[in-house]
Amino acid sequence: MFRDNLKEQIEYKGMIIKELAAKTGISKRTIDTYVDSRAVIPNAEIAVKLAEALDTSVEYLVKGTAPQSKPDIPKKEPGDYEKYKRIIDDLNTISQEYLPALEAMIHAAAKKLPRDGQTA
Repeated sequence: MFRDNLKEQIEYKGMIIKELAAKTGISKRTIDTYVDSRAVIPNAEIAVKLAEALDTSVEYLVKGTAPQSKPDIPKKEPGDYEKYKRIIDDLNTISQEYLPALEAMIHAAAKKLPRDGQTA
């Protein structure tokens, strides 16, 4: 499976093994062992280098499937903590009985609001 997926991705990218070797720093001879009939499977570090050079995922090379997408989580900026510190401080003063309702409202609002660069 790895062998076939690796060969397919190399062909898809229009590369030759020599180019892949140069791009990854892995010897051509070593890469040959992954694509020839011996079908050796590389260690994780090498699999990551191959996947990055081929602009794919290790999961694709190993399983032949695309990785499941992760939710679009906004990047945290250096000032975010300070920006929300007052809100956090206020939350710490609110009666415990109101917290579940506030939490539900915050999560509902976060799901409804568009992420940066997206439209509602």
